[in-house]
Amino acid sequence: MQKHVAIIIDWYGPYTLTDAKKVAKESFGAGGYVALGKQKNKRGPSLFQYIGISSKLAQRLTEDHAKLRLITRNRILWLGEVASTGIPGPKNKKTDIQLDLAEWAHIFFLKPKLNNKKLGYPPGRGLTVINRWWQKDFETARTRRPHNNLPDMIDYFGPGYGAKIVCGNKVNRWSPSDI
Repeated sequence: MQKHVAIIIDWYGPYTLTDAKKVAKESFGAGGYVALGKQKNKRGPSLFQYIGISSKLAQRLTEDHAKLRLITRNRILWLGEVASTGIPGPKNKKTDIQLDLAEWAHIFFLKPKLNNKKLGYPPGRGLTVINRWWQKDFETARTRRPHNNLPDMIDYFGPGYGAKIVCGNKVNRWSPSDI
């Protein structure tokens, strides 16, 4: 059985798509991105629409992006990087395993509107993802999350166990039967 992994992701923003691409080119190699906003003809508040990762983040952030172009109103992006130490062992994938696991956990437990992969089953190992939110200056911590549905922590105990999703003072628990 694989050991439980703790992953810290530092998120910076908010950015427009143009600004996110510029910042990613200057300050990121591999990284993650979270998109908030509204799709065309949708009403109500801005939503957590999409989360993605890339080994070349600046190249991924374009108007031609299949999912980002669907967010037509109030689109803002947050750029993320892994702040914790790596996972030992052989690397089988082109993408950083920590980014991949963090993205998978967010998609499976939060079900963003535009993600359609990694929804069917939880990550194959226990993990804890801690999200930390920062201002654009990369130094000043934010006092609030950018959206109520974005968690401070996802704590998944592994296959056959439950999970906790912590958003501020609110804790959502998943039992093994929910997963």
